[in-house]
Amino acid sequence: MFRRTTQSFVFGLGALIGAHLGMRLALQAAHVPTPPQLSFLLLDNPFRRIYRDPVRTVDFVGVHRNAHLLDAGCGTGAHALEAATRVGPNGRVYALDMQANMINTVARRVESQHASNVVPLLAPLHRIPLPANCVDYVMMISVLPEVNRRKAALTEARRVLKPGGVLVAGEDIFASVYARPATMRKWLEEAGFKLTGQAGNGLAYMLRFVKPISAVQIAFGAGNLEG
Repeated sequence: MFRRTTQSFVFGLGALIGAHLGMRLALQAAHVPTPPQLSFLLLDNPFRRIYRDPVRTVDFVGVHRNAHLLDAGCGTGAHALEAATRVGPNGRVYALDMQANMINTVARRVESQHASNVVPLLAPLHRIPLPANCVDYVMMISVLPEVNRRKAALTEARRVLKPGGVLVAGEDIFASVYARPATMRKWLEEAGFKLTGQAGNGLAYMLRFVKPISAVQIAFGAGNLEG
């Protein structure tokens, strides 16, 4: 009985992984973002949580209480909702995605979990509907290689991030469009960010960057992470 159960589990997991990889390769060939209809298979399945667990991701970001955070390219909102538990009722999490169906899913999850500190935003990453220097953290998980206007998106991320604020970008080999850590670092450093930490490996990684504080900003006490 135990052997049959184990075999069934292994077979089921193998089938899930196979379907996951097949769909990712198909989307990579088409060069399109993950469609909402495939969110369970590609974003919310147990296999993905092995290497892209929202708890570990938000731990790496270093989110503090009362912070304001932007989850850019939030998908179905798993990371945004985890971040919402960290910032508390006086913090704010902006969950932004360019796909209306994704944002509708986030809105339903926000309502069902009574996460009143999460604000769903429907907008492209190159036109973030937030004022300058308003968030302490930006998360970009499995999103940047899919963005057509990547430089503009990073310029916008830098604009809304406070001086001294943190941006975390993460990718995994199973994404529809994959970028190596060295490539990701190059993109972010060219956009004016400074690498301060990394986790994972080439199969699934995260890089932590900071928006530098200028000498003038230091003199006038600019910066964030003080809550």
